[in-house]
Amino acid sequence: MKTVIITGAGQGIGQAIALAFHNAGWKVCATDLRRIEETAALLGENNALCLEGDVTDMAFPARVVAATLERFGRLDCIVNNAADQRGTTLEDTPVALFDTVQAVNVRAPYLFAQAGLDALKQTKGSIINLGSLVGNQPIPERVAYSTSKAALAGLTRALATDLGRYGIRVNCIAPGHIMTMGEQAWKERFSEDEQQVFYTHYPLDRVGHPEEIAAVALFLASDAASFITGATVPVDGGMSILCPETGAFRAAGVHWPGNPGGAS
Repeated sequence: MKTVIITGAGQGIGQAIALAFHNAGWKVCATDLRRIEETAALLGENNALCLEGDVTDMAFPARVVAATLERFGRLDCIVNNAADQRGTTLEDTPVALFDTVQAVNVRAPYLFAQAGLDALKQTKGSIINLGSLVGNQPIPERVAYSTSKAALAGLTRALATDLGRYGIRVNCIAPGHIMTMGEQAWKERFSEDEQQVFYTHYPLDRVGHPEEIAAVALFLASDAASFITGATVPVDGGMSILCPETGAFRAAGVHWPGNPGGAS
């Protein structure tokens, strides 16, 4: 039976990934800084290990890998989902905060890969990093976060290049807006008008659900993805391909008038 480590699994996308792997018959080690009790209750004690800890603690990845191997005897996949999403501008981002965001979003995935390398060599396993569209399309007041997600995509490619010789695949998922706390919480957070503005930037006219990210993670960890490595897979309802001008017209409620002047 295959085994996976998932960070940031206390809620939202991470919790959905943990449940998806568990339901698919994997043994799961789920970690989070807090809130891991709910995930532990959902997974139960059968083939599941839930650990509380801080990924900015440089010794934590090695401890998690060691505990996973002691409990389950093997490691087939690491899903680096834990993230610090604090929004800041250049003016109000102290170096300490910038460094913390990088520590969670970039350094921790690196350390987990390093700690799990020997075990992943034995199983020809895989690593999945949870990136973001902002890694390629930054948004205002997310300087540290956008930088970290761009770096994580680069780390994914670098590790894929370095570890391919061992049969280890490394990929990244770039989600769009996801209802991480459920549809009701989404509706409570955003007004009807605000929700519609979100939707106008998606060809599918909606935002995503954690289970849709989990399904892609499970696929990338499976043998069905055996020839995929170094990829950043957008799971974003088409947001990344939509021309910004189209989104602006849709948000304003104006029909795209075409291009009577010809191609440009």
